[in-house]
Amino acid sequence: MSKLNILVVDDARFIRERVTSMVRESFPDFTVMAVENGTQAIRAMQQKQFNLILCDWEMPETSGLDVLQWCRAQDAYKQTPFLMVTSRGEREYVLKAIQSGVNDYLGKPFTREQLVQKMVKALSKRQQLSPEQQARAKAMLDDDQKAKPQSAPAKSMAKPKGLAQLRNSKQTFRCAIKDLNLREVKVVIKNEGAFPQVLEQVVVDIEQLSGDSVARINGFVTSVQATEQKLDAAYVDVLVSFMDEDPDKMAHLSKYIASVR
Repeated sequence: MSKLNILVVDDARFIRERVTSMVRESFPDFTVMAVENGTQAIRAMQQKQFNLILCDWEMPETSGLDVLQWCRAQDAYKQTPFLMVTSRGEREYVLKAIQSGVNDYLGKPFTREQLVQKMVKALSKRQQLSPEQQARAKAMLDDDQKAKPQSAPAKSMAKPKGLAQLRNSKQTFRCAIKDLNLREVKVVIKNEGAFPQVLEQVVVDIEQLSGDSVARINGFVTSVQATEQKLDAAYVDVLVSFMDEDPDKMAHLSKYIASVR
């Protein structure tokens, strides 16, 4: 079997740990190294040869695009599979990554199934993945269907402090912001029978009441609660803890919080 070296690059610790865990569970014979920024990633690649790079785009100082462009300028990394991981899905960002030589694009938030499928596709093209490894990875994906959302009573709805979109790997929820600080946001969504799951990775697109976008914040769901003690409650509260450590995003978010207090 192939024993491959995988490099995970993300400035959010929760995402680094989650991706590392996903890879190790699905490919236990792989060696996984995780670093928190692009500068550390380049330093690691200068010291060791990696077979696959899983890299965040939005990082301070050295971005994922910078890392990708550095890789393609090195003989040792011209052909190495590079998966760009990001919450940005606009066409121009995708095109920049493609033009710089990215192999594939994984949008946040994502499931283990989506991550593993991308890895299998990238490694299989270079015949670096054995049939046994592919079979074992597919068998591990069944666990992703087991988690269930939690619900509990909560306080009644308050006047919203803004609008947002809450995105998981399957759909987008339009929501109103009930409370917000630099660590977490509580939003309310309409009960349409589908909810984010507790501990699920999500992206919150926070907007001004006028509709102007403020920031895309990476986070994970810490609670899902009905707004009424009724089985058919019309609305559901979702509490999301932030994972982003980008100082620019936090500065932008601070200004927005001050404007709605």
